[in-house]
Amino acid sequence: MSAASTYNQLALQQRNQVLFSALRGLENLFFFFLIFMFSTALVALFLTDFDNMEYESPLARALWYPVYLFVLVLALRCLPQLLRLVAFNPLLIFCVLICGLSYFWSVDPEISMRRSIALLITTLFGLVLAARYDWSGLVQRLAACFWVMAIVSILIAVLLPEYGVHQRIFEGAWRGAWVQKNYMGGIMAKGVIVMLCAFAMRPDRAIFWLTGAAMCFLLVLMSTSKTALLVALIGISGFTALRIYRRYTVLRFPLILAMFVAIGGLIGMLVIAPEFMLGLIGKEVTLTGRTDIWTGLIASIQQKPLLGYGYGVYWLDPLGASYYVRLSLEWGVPSAHNGWLETWLSIGAVGVAAFGIFFILTVILAFDRLRKGGTETYWVILSTIMFFAFSMSESTILQQNDLSWVMFVATSAKLFAFEKPFWRDRVRVPYFLARRTDYQALPI
Repeated sequence: MSAASTYNQLALQQRNQVLFSALRGLENLFFFFLIFMFSTALVALFLTDFDNMEYESPLARALWYPVYLFVLVLALRCLPQLLRLVAFNPLLIFCVLICGLSYFWSVDPEISMRRSIALLITTLFGLVLAARYDWSGLVQRLAACFWVMAIVSILIAVLLPEYGVHQRIFEGAWRGAWVQKNYMGGIMAKGVIVMLCAFAMRPDRAIFWLTGAAMCFLLVLMSTSKTALLVALIGISGFTALRIYRRYTVLRFPLILAMFVAIGGLIGMLVIAPEFMLGLIGKEVTLTGRTDIWTGLIASIQQKPLLGYGYGVYWLDPLGASYYVRLSLEWGVPSAHNGWLETWLSIGAVGVAAFGIFFILTVILAFDRLRKGGTETYWVILSTIMFFAFSMSESTILQQNDLSWVMFVATSAKLFAFEKPFWRDRVRVPYFLARRTDYQALPI
């Protein structure tokens, strides 16, 4: 081979490498944009009419069309891996399918179908994330997006307080890049957990990730959201417990015993002195009126117990089934403030049972990573606990255009597909070939 031919071949390889790097950078930019959009940061804040919160901006709806298009393009990019994940996740697909089938019994079929399609693409994005990245790639990219969201929220609250800080209701509470303080608090509580897990996977970036965790926790405090604060503290405690469990074998039994005693004591105190215990976190027995809402929804559930009212339509008609709930509570209740009840209202006991089985299996697979998992164990356990905690006070289950659902789908899909454990410093082997001894000697 001549020198000229060799030179041309090397030049071609360099050009291909530059082009490949540019395409990878563009793909990462698309993923960043999509994660940011599914968090609803900025868009809802600047396009919401605060004098008429029920008004839905046509522009806000139109902005989702390019988002859905990008998701479909990225899905084609990793189609073989995506199809593999779908094959491993029939329960997830079944849950989404029920939402679409609710068109046939929905009190507003058109809205149910439209929102079911949005849910389908939201779920698809979670599957695309799971298919495209390994455990570290997934968590690192989520953490980077949360880092930016935290910075943006701080800047808006400080420089544009008329937008970033509540001026009337909840005066002084920060809402950052979102419409309501509780939503920012919930997002930032998730950010705390994501940052800690990113730190566990890449300790060489400790300053970056721990600084991000501190920023997210500060924003949780500034939001004054008690639920978000509780979840953030549970996440920090859980991360510490997992770190001790994985690093110090001799402390495992005392740690498990202490956790059982602590949880048992907490439940006992909640039963004996609920007002005192809830008062410690600034709550009263009704959980800021949530239990009144849940009680009022029982009658509606009893009217359509098996199949519900159709996906995403129960609260839309002011004179429909939700009228009596709002009338009895004397305010415009916007949602069930409980993911399980919201799911029951949408797709009935059939949908709740299907998702319940799916969630229980996800939890089992997550905790099984304690035996065979790598550093992804932090993420799968903490994110699953986080999702459940928020589902008890917010409508997070099977929600369209929602980052919480995207993250849960991505995590559960990888668990059901038995994704390889992620190790920082050793060869990654298939899940079923991993052994407990693979991590017992590692300082993680």
